[in-house]
Amino acid sequence: MIKQTEFELRKISEGVFDKSTLMTLYRLSRKGCIDEIKSIVSTGKESNVYHGFLKGREIAIKIYRVETSDFKKMEQYISGDRRFSGWKNRRQLIYNWAKKEFKNLGRIYKKVKCPEPICVENNVLVMSFIGENGIPAPKLKDLPAENPEKFFKKITHYIRTMYHKGLVHGDLSEYNILNWDEPVLIDFSMGVLLDHPLADELLKRDVTNVSNYFRKFGVEKNEEEILNFVKK
Repeated sequence: MIKQTEFELRKISEGVFDKSTLMTLYRLSRKGCIDEIKSIVSTGKESNVYHGFLKGREIAIKIYRVETSDFKKMEQYISGDRRFSGWKNRRQLIYNWAKKEFKNLGRIYKKVKCPEPICVENNVLVMSFIGENGIPAPKLKDLPAENPEKFFKKITHYIRTMYHKGLVHGDLSEYNILNWDEPVLIDFSMGVLLDHPLADELLKRDVTNVSNYFRKFGVEKNEEEILNFVKK
């Protein structure tokens, strides 16, 4: 069963742990996906992320908010995805959104530095924790790379690897790249397959966002050349 102190439970449950989510966490615990939830890592409009443990291993528990998530934005990225046939209401869409990130991670985590997906059920995604002792790895926006050229090259290779695994991240920027001695990509819920109507547009946006960020650190690269490299 999931272990929590009364204080910790109050702290992390506000606005997120409705009855359905609590039951989902209970089922994940019974399945052997979560042993303990320790603390909150980050909060957002669409999801909260918590730090926990599974068999002594640090894990991240991402809980997607059902009531406050941007329904129209999510529909834009999940409509046209052949992996999901449809939904009748907001809750079902959020459940598909969680599965979408789980499937996206599962497609590329062995080839690209990113969290390893462990379990997903309803609006809860369990994955490996990027960081140490409950402290998450810093985002690139907060801790720039010591060697920007090396980081940029690694990231463009990741974009290329994902593309050839049939996936576009869709939301890549310094906000969704961690600096953990090397770049680690996170937040794959907006990722789309190559046959998605938005795939090409999102790929260009990813390249532009990354290029614009590293340009501030003197890394000047031609975006068209990067796109050609990715698709080669």
